[in-house]
Amino acid sequence: DTFRLLLGFAEAKIGKAPTRLILTDLDAQLILDFLDHLEKERSNGARTRNARLAALRSFLKYAAHYDLTALIVIQQALAIPMKRFDRPVLGFLSREEMQAILDAPDARTWAGERDRTLFSLMYNTGARVSEAIGLRVGEVIVDGAAVAHLHGKGRKDRSVPLWRTTVS
Repeated sequence: DTFRLLLGFAEAKIGKAPTRLILTDLDAQLILDFLDHLEKERSNGARTRNARLAALRSFLKYAAHYDLTALIVIQQALAIPMKRFDRPVLGFLSREEMQAILDAPDARTWAGERDRTLFSLMYNTGARVSEAIGLRVGEVIVDGAAVAHLHGKGRKDRSVPLWRTTVS
């Protein structure tokens, strides 16, 4: 999709049909104009712009191995930075909303009890889904000081104390 848009833009901008374009036509100025076109005329955000730029960079890195005469133009195009953007702050659930999720499964059924237990464990420990489903029976201690031994990403292990409500 990026190349379809770029080739259409290049044809309008420099007046060359896509079949007549050569690698040196894809210079830094054309790419910058294309990225500006994406944001202003197509109303794309910074993330979409950066995704299009990443696709162009991948192609140019590949093309650099096959056309050494275009190496300087390619290097200049590869120097175009990604656009910075603010990431939205993630929201969180209130205590009442979280309690509604914990209370939602039907405790009278086996599946409901299982779901309540998993939700409580994940809320209590902050465990990822992969950590919670990877737990083995011997890794959850409920006698005395209740604790769950979690195995996380990158072989990181942690032991997290369990609340009384989670244990029950």
